[in-house]
Amino acid sequence: MAERLKKSLLYTFGVGDLFFALLSNMEVFYFNAFLTDYANFSLVIASLVVYVTGFGDIICALAAGVILQRLSVKLKGGYRSWLLLCPPLVVPLFILQFSKIGGAYTAAVIIIIGFLASHLLWNVGYAATGALVGSLTQRLDERTVLSSSRTQGMTAAGLIYGITGPLMLTFFAARTSDVIGYTITIAIFGILMILGYLYVYKITAIGDPSVNIVTNTENKETDKTLGEIVGLVFRNPPLLLLIVAETFRNTAIFFILTFAFYYFGYVLNSPAFLSVFITATSLVAFFGAVAASWIGVKLGKRNTYWISLILGAVIFLSAMLFEANTWTFTIIFCVATMLTWIAGSMITALFADTVVYGEWKTGKNIQAFTMSLLTLPLKFGLLIRSGIIMVGLMTIGFVANTTPTPAVVNGISSIMIYSPAVTCALAAVVFYFGYRIEDKHVVQMQDEIAAR
Repeated sequence: MAERLKKSLLYTFGVGDLFFALLSNMEVFYFNAFLTDYANFSLVIASLVVYVTGFGDIICALAAGVILQRLSVKLKGGYRSWLLLCPPLVVPLFILQFSKIGGAYTAAVIIIIGFLASHLLWNVGYAATGALVGSLTQRLDERTVLSSSRTQGMTAAGLIYGITGPLMLTFFAARTSDVIGYTITIAIFGILMILGYLYVYKITAIGDPSVNIVTNTENKETDKTLGEIVGLVFRNPPLLLLIVAETFRNTAIFFILTFAFYYFGYVLNSPAFLSVFITATSLVAFFGAVAASWIGVKLGKRNTYWISLILGAVIFLSAMLFEANTWTFTIIFCVATMLTWIAGSMITALFADTVVYGEWKTGKNIQAFTMSLLTLPLKFGLLIRSGIIMVGLMTIGFVANTTPTPAVVNGISSIMIYSPAVTCALAAVVFYFGYRIEDKHVVQMQDEIAAR
């Protein structure tokens, strides 16, 4: 067996993803707000941009997998080569996503182009980093550490961004303009991302492992047509319903992170407190991820997922019982957010269990394709979140950069509280009734597969 990986590689593998997450948080927290409050688009144009980019992002995610599979062997360094190629191209395109060049419709087209092109490339780079986890080592303990390092990096990014992101935007915007403030902030985070992935590229230079894995390993999936693979997915109801449930869970998380801008700015009149809220929710997300490993063992993955989401929905809803103020709202949402992250920590293992179920039911294994579907709930969640925000703002008569009427204030409060509560509850219900695979069932199915 090959020598063990160096500890420096194992425990710093997530550096690239840390800086990637810093950059991507600009979109999670501010893209909708940029369109309405900084680029000053009408809600109609902003909605058009959101829907086009949302649907396009789903296509980009699927296309990125095809690109990585078809071209990675031909480039020097295998998967690693994408860590050099993609980040420098992503940064200028991502800056275009937060620009306003020309008239409203011209600016909207440029933003859409920047969005789709940058997301196609960063999906390739992000997927390549994930693929390296499997190609660098065959040891399960080392793969676990590498995967954990990625998660730790992305969670740490949330904490760092909560402190630095809003402050940088405010600082640069005050000395230039709102749009240029975004440009400079993105450029700084982008340079850090390039350096982060360059570091990962260098520490993973151990004999071009990804080329060896791709070219020398026989994969049973390669002899299946796309139609056959899709057919197998639709013969796996737990997988399909898990994707639906996880889409609702992601919708709740993304919604909170994005709509908090409007809640703190127009309801609580404390826009500066947003950085505290971002930091606090990022911190509890980290604690939730740490606690999830223990809770999941005690309760089982399935019970941990749906119980956490039901409790989260109830706690989100409880915010209606208290008078709106910064700290009460933040504490309530932190507790509920932590529960949604405890549920989310089970998701990779739950997807893996659907692979076992699919092979047990059909006799065919499509593990790689199944695990690639992990990104779909993220994309669908972002799309649904944006739809809720845009439709909600139009329904309540929201007008950017003006003093809100009592009706608008009440509308923003209701949207902020009910949306995550309802989506968490839907996730729990869909999962509870649709995903019936217990841990003991997985063991039984594995034994039956092995005995065939």
